[in-house]
Amino acid sequence: MRAGQRRRGPLRAIRVRLTRASLCQADSSRKPDVSTSQKDHAVQVHTTQAAEFEARYRALHEDPYRSTFTYGRKKIETLLDGLTATLARGTRALDVGCGTGFNVQRLASRGFDVVGIEPSPAMRDRARTLNPGLQVDDGDIENLAFPDASFDFVLSIEVIRYLADPQRGLSEIARVLRPGGLAVVTAAPLLSLNGYALINALTSRLQIPTFTKVKHSFMTERGARHAMSEAGFSRVDVHGVFLGPWQGLGRVSSSALAATLRLLEPLDDMLSDRPGLRNLTNHLVLVGTR
Repeated sequence: MRAGQRRRGPLRAIRVRLTRASLCQADSSRKPDVSTSQKDHAVQVHTTQAAEFEARYRALHEDPYRSTFTYGRKKIETLLDGLTATLARGTRALDVGCGTGFNVQRLASRGFDVVGIEPSPAMRDRARTLNPGLQVDDGDIENLAFPDASFDFVLSIEVIRYLADPQRGLSEIARVLRPGGLAVVTAAPLLSLNGYALINALTSRLQIPTFTKVKHSFMTERGARHAMSEAGFSRVDVHGVFLGPWQGLGRVSSSALAATLRLLEPLDDMLSDRPGLRNLTNHLVLVGTR
């Protein structure tokens, strides 16, 4: 070892490898996608999955412990309720990438003046059908069709992970927020215990659609804070949600998964948002004040 050179610990070495893989994944000069961008491909895939997403959100009401998807959403929704508890009726709200409209309905039920935007035609159609009378429009997170300072609150659940450059989406969200406005955005953790960052980077690079239908972009807590600050948020908090690599168990037995999640939920709630553990969770929740 050269003088002054520090030996990397195992966690740092893994982080460096994942970061390099994630950067390579987003580097179109290395393996160009000749047909479509990362974001547009995600829209295409989600268009084919609209019925599946509607069913998943319906299951969230029935039994949130039946899958890691519904359990993760349960934890996000609980955190979201707390973060928005002080927002008044009539709050002008935007749901970016609203999917089949689950959160559009939730926000509207609280008296918010809410607009949903969704680029997938099939998702958008289902959102409109499930939420008659509510506004759901076509829209692109990287080019929001609203003037500056249009909203008091912006929500974006599991959207920036599909952007080659999440910073662009965060900057647009900040732009349409009024001074003092609140944004809640989820991001995919680079160092999650589920190991998906490495799996996604490798299978995307090797173009194995059986394992990876869509490329993702991943963040660390530190990177997320920096990205939010660069986007124009004056105050930034980052929360960790859902600690545990339980996806494999869910594929083997949904009943075993449900029992495990119920049993470990108190421990999950106690640990997932602690400094040092947030990066290991399944979801980072970025909270920014304009």
